[in-house]
Order: sequence, then structure tokens, then C-alpha cells
Amino acid sequence: MAFLRNITFLLCFVNVIYAQEKTQLEIINADYTFFDQQKYPDIRRLVGNVIFNHNGAIMNCDSAWYYFKENRFEAFSNIHINQGDTMHLYGKKLNYNGQEQKAIVKHDIVLKDKTMKLLTDEIHYFLETNVASYYTPARITSRENVLISDKGDYISESKFLIFKDNVSLTNPNYLIVCDTLHFNTESEIAYFFGPTTITSDDNLIYCENGWYNTLTDKSQFNQNAYLWSDNQKLSGDSLYYDRNNGYGLAINNIQIQDTTNDYSIYGNKAEYFEKLDSSIITDSPLLVADFEEDTLFLHSDTIVANLDSLKYQQIKAFTMANFYSENLQGKSQELIYFMRDSTIQLFESPILWSDEYQLTSDHIILRLKDNNIDLLEMQKNAFIISKDSLGLYNQIKGKDMTGYFKRNELQKINVKGNGQTVYVIKDENDKITGINTISCSQMNIGISDKNINRISFQTLPNSIIFPIDELPNEWKRLEGFNERFNERISTKEDIWND
Repeated sequence: MAFLRNITFLLCFVNVIYAQEKTQLEIINADYTFFDQQKYPDIRRLVGNVIFNHNGAIMNCDSAWYYFKENRFEAFSNIHINQGDTMHLYGKKLNYNGQEQKAIVKHDIVLKDKTMKLLTDEIHYFLETNVASYYTPARITSRENVLISDKGDYISESKFLIFKDNVSLTNPNYLIVCDTLHFNTESEIAYFFGPTTITSDDNLIYCENGWYNTLTDKSQFNQNAYLWSDNQKLSGDSLYYDRNNGYGLAINNIQIQDTTNDYSIYGNKAEYFEKLDSSIITDSPLLVADFEEDTLFLHSDTIVANLDSLKYQQIKAFTMANFYSENLQGKSQELIYFMRDSTIQLFESPILWSDEYQLTSDHIILRLKDNNIDLLEMQKNAFIISKDSLGLYNQIKGKDMTGYFKRNELQKINVKGNGQTVYVIKDENDKITGINTISCSQMNIGISDKNINRISFQTLPNSIIFPIDELPNEWKRLEGFNERFNERISTKEDIWND
């Protein structure tokens, strides 16, 4: 047992000696050595081409005070620390503690590796972990990038720079400003933490977490991320951006806000083509457009916001566009909102509901004025239906129709070509007195309180008033009649129904 205790003691002693040897400073060279046994028995004064070695790190200086019992030294002028021939640190003054393997370098500092150069006034360098920390403003250059921050760390082994407080990265094409930034000097990828802005001639990007590859100009932004370009703001939970190709991808809770045209598009996936000034929203897209006294809500499978041939903004919605506003609702297979002339055009089986009316034709054009509906054009097979009592319908039919609005309410309808109308006549007590049937190629119909109150004719009409019980079947339902009030979009939530 005593033998085992002795062996254990011997091994511990050897480990202690090894640890001491491992941390002991080694003097490689000094042109002159000064030693005063009486006054400074524990200090050596080294002058001229002084070189220390500590665990593989070579430290040069012009002169030094060496405190050998404390295993530390103070060095002056032409300081140079070389760690593994990959990192070089220069300065004018050095305090080095061998026990802690910590170097404090001050004044006119230059820290370099193969791709990076850092300038500051004081650095604390920990040789064991290969981490250099600075607490005074620093300027770092890495290829085309110039980085500035008040404090930070350089991790030599992983080639990472960690910047904190008043951080900026200047590139010929953009400026990044943030609170905390991590930068890899080999891959040249910057990682953001906290509020960050990236400003260029083309756009402004904001995020609170993300990364930017400064070599490929590809990037990813998260947490309250958005991209401003001209008058449009693209935001989402996650934004991917390829600056060279002008391509952006937004995922989840996305919004495209157009401040000039007063609309926003929402969804869960949006692609942005910067060079074409075009956005495509394909996952649960929703358009919200503000009019003077109303708001339009529109949903379809796909919404595209881009420029037309004249470089004006336009919005396309397809397949199956459903929309709702208080004064007008409708649906069609395709819808286009042209900003250049403030028109909304509906294609492929379009249908509208306004007040008591159902309006259909092959092609419908809504013209806006001062953000209100001003004019309605119904081209080919135009048909207007409104319900009345006793299962009767007021109907207006023609080749083309034009409807005139006032404060978003239908006031007048002009019928052009093959015009037919049938409507219920009532007395002052709202009692039905007959059914008026009219055939005329062109007619102008006035509407008051949501009812037909007058009709004028451009050509000679064929007009017959029938008692209610004598109305012929062909006038009860004009050819092409298709009542679809059960499909009416009654609330903004209904636009999501297929």
C-alpha cells in the first residue's frame, strides 16, 4: 500500500512539474541582458531583438522587463506576436502574464491574418483560447469590407470576428449598421443579432436576426424583417435575398405594402423580382386596398403585383378571385387592377353584387375616381337582376351596359344593343300594380333608392304592361337568366370560401 501511495505521489509531482514547464516563459534572444541582484533580484532587463516563446507563440519586442518568478514580462516598441504563423499582432507596448497566457497590447495596434486586418488602440489576447478582445473602437478590413465597432473579439481558430456596439460594415454596394455582428473572415459571411439595417442605392433591409454572404451577396433575414424598395415594403417572418439576381423570397406572415397606391398584400409566401419590380404571392394571398369611404378585400389562388408595359403598377389575381367591400362584392376567374387609369377588370365568368343587384357579363370594367367607384362597363351579354316580392325579379339585359355610380351607389344604367327590361311597378303604398316589359336597342335607366324610377329611350321601344297574373313566361325569366344570390360574398371572411 505504501508503494502505491509513493507511485501516486510521484505521478502527481511529475504532472505539476510538467504543468510548470508548459507555462514557463522561454527567452529565445536578447542582445543585452541587465541584472541587479541587490535592487531587483527577481527582474531581468532585456534589450535589443528580444524574443520570447510561450507554448508555441513567438513574441518580439525592442526591450522588456522580465519578472521571471512571476512568469510575466513588460515589453516596449515593435511588439509582434506570432501564433502558429496564421495570426500576427503588432503594437507598441505589451504586458504578458504567462500563468494566464494573456497578452495586453496597447497603442497603434495591428492584428492580421491571411484575409483580415484589424486596427485599434488596445487588445487583450488570450493565447490558450486564441481569442483577441478589444474594448476601444476598432477598424477592420477584409477584402472589400470595412468593419467598425466599439468593442469585439477575434477568435483566431474559427476565424470569427464578434463585433459589439455601434457596428458598421461598409461594402462598395451597401452599408450594414447593427448592434452585434459576427463575421467569418474566410467565408466572409456576416451574422446579425439585434436591430440591423442594410442600406444600398436600390433598397433598405431591416432585421433583428440573420446573415449576409458578402462574397455571393446572398442573405437571410429573420425577426421583424422587411425590405423597402422605392414605394414598396416587403416583410415576413423570414426573408431570403439574392442581391446579384434581384430575387427575394418571403415566408410566413408576409406583407407587401404600397404606400403610393394605398394597398397591402398579405400571405404566407411571396417571391420578389427586383429587376422586374414584380412580386408573386402564392400561399393564402390577400389584397387590402383602401378607398375613400370603403376598403376592398380580395383573395385568389395567386396574386401578382408588377409593372405594365407603360411602367405603371398593376395587380393580377387568378385563379378564382373573390372580393368584398361594403358597397360592392364579386368574383371572377381573373382580375386585374390597373393603377395607370384606376380600373379593375374582371375576366372569365365575372359577377358583381351591388346593393340589390346582381351584375354579369363576359367582361366587366370598374373605373375608380378619387378612390371611389365611378363607372361600370359590362361588355357582351350584360345582365342585371334584382329580387322583388312574390318570386318576381327585376331584370335588365343588353349587349353592353354602362353603370354610373355616385358615392359607390348605382345611379344610372345605359343599355346598348338588344336591350330588354322587365320590372315591377308599385303604387305609393308599395303594392304591385303591374309588370312593365320593354324591348329597345338602347335605353337609359335611372335608379333611385335602389329601384328603377325612370327609363328613357334612344330608339322607339316596344313596351307592354302586364297584370301580375298575366305575365308571359318568357318575361318572367329573360333568356340567359341565372340567379346566383346564394353565392354572394356577404362578409370579408367569405372571400376565403371556394
